[in-house]
Amino acid sequence: MASGDSLLVFDPLSNRPPTVDYASVDLRNGFVVLDFDDTTDEKAFFQAVVPSHYRGGQLLAVVTWTSSTATTGDAQFRVETTRLNSGVNLDALPAVDGSGDVTGTAPATSGQLVVSQTPFINAGGAVAGDLLLIGLTRLASTGADTLVGDTEFVSLEIREA
Repeated sequence: MASGDSLLVFDPLSNRPPTVDYASVDLRNGFVVLDFDDTTDEKAFFQAVVPSHYRGGQLLAVVTWTSSTATTGDAQFRVETTRLNSGVNLDALPAVDGSGDVTGTAPATSGQLVVSQTPFINAGGAVAGDLLLIGLTRLASTGADTLVGDTEFVSLEIREA
C-alpha cells in the first residue's frame, strides 16, 4: 500500500455516540454535520474493520470541518484509536492505543470547509481484519481551542502515512 492511500472514511451518520458529552447531528444547507460545542469536550465514535490492504505503520487522520458562525479562532481535535481484538470485553474497553491532536483555524467565511490533519502511531499494532474504535473529540476545554461557537464535522479519513 502506498503512503497517503485511504484506509477508512467516516461521515457524520457513521457516528456511534457515547452516552454523555456527544456531538449532535445537525443540518447545514442540506448537508448532515455533527456539531461539537465550544464549552464541553464532546465526542463522536466510529467503528470499522481494518482493510486487507493495510500493511501497518503510522496513520494520518484528516478531519474536514467548518464553523457554525465563527470566522476567527482555532479549534482543536483529538483522534484516538482503540483495537478491539478477540477477547475484548465491550463493557470494559481497553485503553486508547494511539492518538493525535490537530488544531485548525476557523474559515474566513463561516461554512467554508477546513481540512486539518495529524499523524499518529498505530500503537495497538492493529492489522488487517481487526476491529477498531476511532474517537474524535473537540478539545474545547484546552487553551488551544479559541473558536467561539460550534464546529461542524463533515468527514474523517484515516490514511496510511
